Amino acid sequence: MKQRILFIINPRSGTHSKQNLPALILQHLNLERFQPEFVFTEYAGHAIDLGRKGRAEGFPIIAVAGGDGTVNEVASTLLHSTTILAILPSGSGNGLARHLKIPLSTADGIKLINQQHAIPIDTFKAGQHVAIGTFGIGFDAHIAHLFSLSKKRGYWTYVKLVLREFSRYQPQKISLNVDGLKMEKDAFLLTFANSSQFGNNAVIAPAADIQDGILDIATVRAFPLVAAPGLIYRLTKNKLNASIYFSCIRGKSIEVINPGIMKAHVDGEPVEIQGDFRVEIDPLSLKIIVN
Repeated sequence: MKQRILFIINPRSGTHSKQNLPALILQHLNLERFQPEFVFTEYAGHAIDLGRKGRAEGFPIIAVAGGDGTVNEVASTLLHSTTILAILPSGSGNGLARHLKIPLSTADGIKLINQQHAIPIDTFKAGQHVAIGTFGIGFDAHIAHLFSLSKKRGYWTYVKLVLREFSRYQPQKISLNVDGLKMEKDAFLLTFANSSQFGNNAVIAPAADIQDGILDIATVRAFPLVAAPGLIYRLTKNKLNASIYFSCIRGKSIEVINPGIMKAHVDGEPVEIQGDFRVEIDPLSLKIIVN
């Protein structure tokens, strides 16, 4: 009996059209093993509804063709279930896929699904938000909010925003309670990392392990403008831990003291959080197809 597999496709992710994607999937998917069904997202948050519906209907595998935001929406509906997530990365950054070494080529990604090799990975919660890869409350959150307002998507829009905003953004004082240890960070950038990177090989937490049950809390403290080119270089070459401005601590349960409204991002998608909130790891809570 063939195994049903639901493909949730976000036509607006990334910069390329997804209209021909079902035909490409049918070309490379093992149709002797799988019975595919296709659905396109139509509005913000639609992938959450589709993920819940697919899980309720008993699909053993739900595949997402989209960016980290779409992957997050579907993944959040599959936690602690037998349903397996697959990713066909087609967003602007594809941070989770890059961390897991899932092929960026659609054809190769489909062939990976054919192998059906799944592992359990950690996820985490930031307040009421489920995160899979990263949750940021510093410069990365600032950029995520600006990117969401941009008419153009893609890598170069990110680059232009980062270069424009680097000298404008003011570091924040952030108070944390990490597994009972209180501390204050003067942070230009502070990211809770389950996986290692934002996307496009911008590695913020070089040592992050998505199966170790611990979050890496990566901080870049205030720095002189002259240090910016070196920081960008190290970020994109997986050498940020060599910078004197970088530090990383680890924890499982972190309270963030938040007296007002804080801009943040969850897997690259902008959110706002009001009041104190907790960031907590959820070990091995999601099954996902990898190499």
